[in-house]
Amino acid sequence: MAVKFISHVEENGLGDWFISLTDTLEDLTVICNNLNDYKEQIEELGAKYGNDIEVVWTKSKTLSPKNISDLNEKMALLQKEYEQEINQINQQNGNES
Repeated sequence: MAVKFISHVEENGLGDWFISLTDTLEDLTVICNNLNDYKEQIEELGAKYGNDIEVVWTKSKTLSPKNISDLNEKMALLQKEYEQEINQINQQNGNES
């Protein structure tokens, strides 16, 4: 059964956003100030559970449209990187067969 992680996006008071990442099983929360932090933390925390995790996203009601747009753009870039990595792995596995 997957462990539930909550990723809550909030404004930091300086016009930027951050993600509060919570492992609900251990009731542990870490703050991620950018997506690189988030990526590292979710990999580290998820590894404890064999990466069998479910991520639930929430956002602050006060999050500005600018911050939502910025986060969406950065997440789209990260998704593209993951897709490229997966394609590369699949090609390598296909070539080794």
